[in-house]
Amino acid sequence: MSRLCLTLFLLVLPLTLQAAEQKTKPLNVIFLLVDDWGWTDAGCFGSDLYETPNINKLATDGMKFTNAYAACTVCSPTRASVMTGMYPGRTHVTDFIPGHYRRFPTKHPLMPPNWTQQLEHKHTTIAEALHEAGYRTAHIGKWHLTPRTEDIEVLTKYYPERHGFQVNVAGNQWGLPGSYFWPFESKNAKNRFEKRTMNFPEGGKKGDYLTDTLTDHTLEIIDSFQEDPFYIYLPFYAVHTPIQGKPELIEKYKPLVKDGMRHTNATYAAMVTAVDQAVGRIRKKLDELHLADNTVIFLTGDNGGLDNRKGNPTENKPLRAGKGSAYEGGVRVPLIALWPGVTPAGSVNETPVITPDYYPTILKMTGVAGNSQHNQKVDGVDLSQILRDPTSDLGREDLFWHYPHYHTGGAVPHSVIRSGDYRLVKFHLDDRYELYNLADDIGESKDLSHAEPEKAKELLDKLHRWQKTVNAQMAVKNPNYKTER
Repeated sequence: MSRLCLTLFLLVLPLTLQAAEQKTKPLNVIFLLVDDWGWTDAGCFGSDLYETPNINKLATDGMKFTNAYAACTVCSPTRASVMTGMYPGRTHVTDFIPGHYRRFPTKHPLMPPNWTQQLEHKHTTIAEALHEAGYRTAHIGKWHLTPRTEDIEVLTKYYPERHGFQVNVAGNQWGLPGSYFWPFESKNAKNRFEKRTMNFPEGGKKGDYLTDTLTDHTLEIIDSFQEDPFYIYLPFYAVHTPIQGKPELIEKYKPLVKDGMRHTNATYAAMVTAVDQAVGRIRKKLDELHLADNTVIFLTGDNGGLDNRKGNPTENKPLRAGKGSAYEGGVRVPLIALWPGVTPAGSVNETPVITPDYYPTILKMTGVAGNSQHNQKVDGVDLSQILRDPTSDLGREDLFWHYPHYHTGGAVPHSVIRSGDYRLVKFHLDDRYELYNLADDIGESKDLSHAEPEKAKELLDKLHRWQKTVNAQMAVKNPNYKTER
């Protein structure tokens, strides 16, 4: 071999070995969950105000889903679904914890059933399944799957550390922070529980912003995990209330707001941009550590946006209503998936998908078997086939929702089925139902239940069979109900 050939061989060999190692090393997984993220709350999903270059780049590099759904119109049930791959109707975690009923015990004719207010240990979480297979696991951000109590033994029993996560940063029983600015505490808090900062990292300084702080810790964890396969779950507290953005970003957006725009809240826009910056920083870290080609990223939301028709910070049009409602605006969310070297770059998929699907998808992508008994109860389907080929068919027609509660966002106890393009909403109090064709009426403005009674009956029958299959709990008569006089 000539000296020139030998030199070239020695230069190319490390790159060849690195490529071979990446192909044989187990995939890393980063799951990003944005709280209260509306369907159009990103540039690549149609926002006319929110600037999201890093999220847009993720969509350009991966696959964007236009018919992606959260498992519930509120947060805790969706989070339990991410962890278990099960519908909320099956886990019985059917409302945010602890729900509104305690505040309004006499207001409504129905009351919730004895629903589960924690993530039960009988389930095998995706973190437990991956950790058992040798993955390092970390939770950074909002947990909200623990009972609302000041009993520290009960709290710690259901924290992320007891559900397969080796690291827990900022995960506790609360669904929102006291503040997005350091020290992140609630004003006028009487004790450490009311401060809402249990398990928050120590240190910090005036001006620190929570989304940035959580991202800082995520980057540190990626650094420490880089030699092993890892699963990092980063459920941002943003863009949930309190609506607080970094001052410099608010000032940037104020002059951009114009009459007639869909999105008009500069402070909320700043919160969205902070999440976008976090996505960019995480991808940059993966590039620096040469992990990007071996790391899958999911980015989605836990329920629909807080729609400003109710005085809230965003707007879900053309969808109807928003978080805490029975309609599309309450459950349709953005979803971007990046599987490097597999997902066709810049692809757009119209297949209806839902939160329980992530569990079997991650198991399939990583080659982890998981717990066979738990897997038999998983409601989701493996999306890896459509991540490879956007034209492939999942072979599934129906998606389901079950919410036996009232919510200040407008929801009353209801169950829903989406079957093909049709969506039927069944209300529990009076057995009333509404039928919509989303292909023709994405805003759910034309109830077709009387015009198409056969289709309505078909979907009702499917919905009732599903409720029995998962043993869905129903709202019950409220003995404390008092009519207004």
